[in-house]
Amino acid sequence: MADPFTWAAIGAGSSILGGGVQAYGALQKGSADQAMYNYQAGVAKLNQKIALQNASYAQEAGGSAAYQSGLKTAATVAQQKVDQSASGFDVAGGSAAGVRQSTTALGVYDQNLIRTNFAKKAYGFEVEAATKGAEAGADVIAGAQAKKAGDISAVASILGTAGSVSSKWLQASSSFGKNALAET
Repeated sequence: MADPFTWAAIGAGSSILGGGVQAYGALQKGSADQAMYNYQAGVAKLNQKIALQNASYAQEAGGSAAYQSGLKTAATVAQQKVDQSASGFDVAGGSAAGVRQSTTALGVYDQNLIRTNFAKKAYGFEVEAATKGAEAGADVIAGAQAKKAGDISAVASILGTAGSVSSKWLQASSSFGKNALAET
């Protein structure tokens, strides 16, 4: 049978090995978690860029649609003037001019409505972009915290291992001292 010192050495060695593996695992987990959060942050930043591009496209599309609406209104007013003139109406004033003014006012209203609707759409994309930007920032912070947690866990594992090893050595020393006294 092995003496208590040998058993203590075996116990201490296995504790050191176990503690080292546990510390290494904690460091690897912290690094892996940080990499995952950094990836998620990258995806969120990409989604933020896409949302900002969509907002820009919506603004451009709204401007284009409003411009086209204005052209349609101008063509309608011009056609009304031609039709009124061909019918023998006085196009310079009266109800004929009033009809054209009403058509123009409705056209301006349509243009403003188009711009407003596309501005709301662009705003929705801008809100999405802000949300994705905040999400990316949170993921970066979470990654940094995961890395710190892994580092702290590794240090705790090493300290726990040191405590366990010293306890085993104290037990062995105490036992070894008792055995030495008993033999004398």
